[in-house]
Amino acid sequence: MKRLTHSMLAVATGLFLAGSAMAFSGSYVPGAGINGTVHDLGTPGANGMNYGASPADPLQRICIYCHAPHNTYRLSSATGGAGPQAPSEFDYLPLWNHTLQDPTGYTMYDNGPGAPQSGAKASQAIINGMTPGSTSLLCLSCHDGTIAVNSYGNADQISESTGSTTITDAYAIGKDQYLGNHHPIGFNYDDVQAGDTEIRSADTAMLTPTSFVRDHLAGDAHMECATCHSVHNKGNDGERLLWRSDQNSELCLTCHDKGIYTAP
Repeated sequence: MKRLTHSMLAVATGLFLAGSAMAFSGSYVPGAGINGTVHDLGTPGANGMNYGASPADPLQRICIYCHAPHNTYRLSSATGGAGPQAPSEFDYLPLWNHTLQDPTGYTMYDNGPGAPQSGAKASQAIINGMTPGSTSLLCLSCHDGTIAVNSYGNADQISESTGSTTITDAYAIGKDQYLGNHHPIGFNYDDVQAGDTEIRSADTAMLTPTSFVRDHLAGDAHMECATCHSVHNKGNDGERLLWRSDQNSELCLTCHDKGIYTAP
């Protein structure tokens, strides 16, 4: 089954709101595409977002906040060519156009010294180590609040936005590069499942009627932001751009064997 990891493309701008924005109504249709969702940043006011381009984009483009067809970020190993060069941690650049943040120094998930420190009840993600993968770093380039959501493009392109509207603290993920109280990412799912008797196999648990958790893992079976979130709102059937609704905690119980699992 074809992996869905590369659905991550528009991940940077966030599932949430700007400080000056109205609350998102949540009226978009899951699976219908990016238009009208919280990632539809080129349609001012239509969805409660307020991240207008600066200077204003006469075409009110949606994709330009994250992607552009020419002169986008280059890999750190690239030689020659126009456009900025990305830090080495960004090894996946889907025509990436949004300004990148410093990718180093994140404090990862920590459930505290009072938790079991060894054995099956200990956090296997902590034991095995976590580092945000490239796809999650693209999410964080908006969500950690260090870069304005409407800061994109560069001098080698026709259009460039120098906006300064950052995501509000209430919806920031990784604020101050702190991920200690957010769901762990950047860990090998198989390694965690091997040591935790209450994690379901990625080959049997399904996130959609046609895809297993395995299909949503990145690279060598790593869990990243796109494992749970469908950033383009395609193929998913859940709220908050989730691959699966969390009604009755069904999303949580897909991976965590702590209750009754119901196939989507």
